[in-house]
Amino acid sequence: MTTDVQAPAPARPPAPDPTDRRTRALTRAVVALCTAAITVEGFDLIVYGVAMPSMLADSNLGFDKSLAGTLGSLVYLGMLIGAIVCGPLADRLGRRRLVLASGVIFTLFTVGCAVAATPWQFGLFRLLAGIGMGGVMPSCVALAKEYAPRGRSALVATIVLAGVPVGGVLAALTAAAWGDSLGWRGLFGAGAALSTLVFAGVYALLPDSRPGAADAPDPRATPPTVSAGSPESAGSPESGGGLASGGPTAEAKNPSPARSVLSDGRARTTVLFVVANFAVLLAWYGLNTWLTQLMREMDYPLGSALQFTLVLNLGAVIGSFAIAAVADRIGPRFVTIGSAALSAVAVVGLSLGGNTVVVLCLTALAGVGAHSSLTVLNDWVASSYPASIRATALGYVSGFGRGGAIVAPLLGGWILTASLGPTTVFYVFAAAAALSAAALLAIPDRRA
Repeated sequence: MTTDVQAPAPARPPAPDPTDRRTRALTRAVVALCTAAITVEGFDLIVYGVAMPSMLADSNLGFDKSLAGTLGSLVYLGMLIGAIVCGPLADRLGRRRLVLASGVIFTLFTVGCAVAATPWQFGLFRLLAGIGMGGVMPSCVALAKEYAPRGRSALVATIVLAGVPVGGVLAALTAAAWGDSLGWRGLFGAGAALSTLVFAGVYALLPDSRPGAADAPDPRATPPTVSAGSPESAGSPESGGGLASGGPTAEAKNPSPARSVLSDGRARTTVLFVVANFAVLLAWYGLNTWLTQLMREMDYPLGSALQFTLVLNLGAVIGSFAIAAVADRIGPRFVTIGSAALSAVAVVGLSLGGNTVVVLCLTALAGVGAHSSLTVLNDWVASSYPASIRATALGYVSGFGRGGAIVAPLLGGWILTASLGPTTVFYVFAAAAALSAAALLAIPDRRA
């Protein structure tokens, strides 16, 4: 008697998990919406640089180079205030609320810029618009990072912050195509209209933080070293500390986010991040504010001068993705330092002028280096702090670092007004990029 033994049926591959598909779709939506918000911010921010030649030529407005630099710095002062105030608020009230409120603020006051009748009105509206812009960036970066797949945080940060140069590209293209017919007022109006459309979509579609994300530890954040017998170890479970044994109070155990970024051995790292961000923002926004006018000072026609701003931002967009891919593989430290150094060398090359093709290539490299160091630095910052204080850390580093962006337009205006020439302006921006590289190099290597 024989028994037929049937071979087991081949195992079926597991069905795709619809939850995973929904998660991936949600991640893409969050990153896309945050990038769109940063893009319209970039347009409204960088449009000032491409509109500057037209504003200087408007006799009714009464601009000169020194005043243009002073008024150009006000938006960055506003961004400093907005980033410092809105970073902690985003950690407490939610990222989505702050993105929407900040977006409404900078859109309304960009409309004000378009209709300003006097320089002081324009400056006031740029300051108020900057407060809104400063609130959007740290909230968008922190929110996108919460939804980023593991090991792709640098890429996600690059995608989101690429919105700034993408907005710059759109501003330069708009000025090149329709600048003569729109005038400088129309350029600001176009930015406000684009912002209105984007933030309507953000209101309808953007979710808030993942439940529990604010309390989740960052797997790449290195916990501070606590020596035995130190005050920090006295209250830790491992040392048997606590309230009953004379440990710290609940307030000391849970300091405010503002205090936490400077406690537990983070003070030196935070200060160096601020210095590096200050310097690279001086170089990056200095170029975006003054490049078109600097090239006009070097006798390039207006059409070619606008091309340089376009190429600067295109280089920033395209090159930063390649840089981010490298950062995801080897970490942000040496990538950020190398990018800042690349920017310094390229800007020195720009000061020499010469063949248009060569100068355009150097402009692209300056965009790659300056913007890549900025975006990967933001990922480095975000990965160096726990999630519960991440938006605060990004807000502080971005906010105090905005001092560099504030100084950049002023420096350019003062140097040109003093008849020191565009070459000196380029040297100052190159020195700032080199300072950023040096500050980043001084940050302790956590792998050591």
